[in-house]
Amino acid sequence: MSKLIQYLPKKALERLQMNTDAMLIDVRCEAENKFVGRPLDCILIPWLDEPDWQANEAQFIAAFGRFGVNKKTEIILICRSGYRSDDAGKCLLNHGFINVAHVVSGFEGDLDENNQRGNVNGWRHDAMPWLQC
Repeated sequence: MSKLIQYLPKKALERLQMNTDAMLIDVRCEAENKFVGRPLDCILIPWLDEPDWQANEAQFIAAFGRFGVNKKTEIILICRSGYRSDDAGKCLLNHGFINVAHVVSGFEGDLDENNQRGNVNGWRHDAMPWLQC
């Protein structure tokens, strides 16, 4: 079985630039994607979302098919801090996807000494391309 690859934001962006068929998938909820911002050119497929906040593996896997992502596609997952993308990546591997990575520091990064995100690491902190709608 394949292993989940871990990338820091810069390496994830390099992979996306090197392989134009690779897909960046944001697994955060819709509210985070809308109000916090998101990486450029990502697809939103929430791992957990309203109203029940429970992972639905069948629904999650089906969403990849709707976006034309097959089991050989290079997939890079991102969430807030790396925990949900780790769980989602393991789910994909368990369902036969073979080239799955995730951004270990996520979009907002780890908590700092004041329990704030965005000051230590993460996609935004590391100045990777993003937007806020």
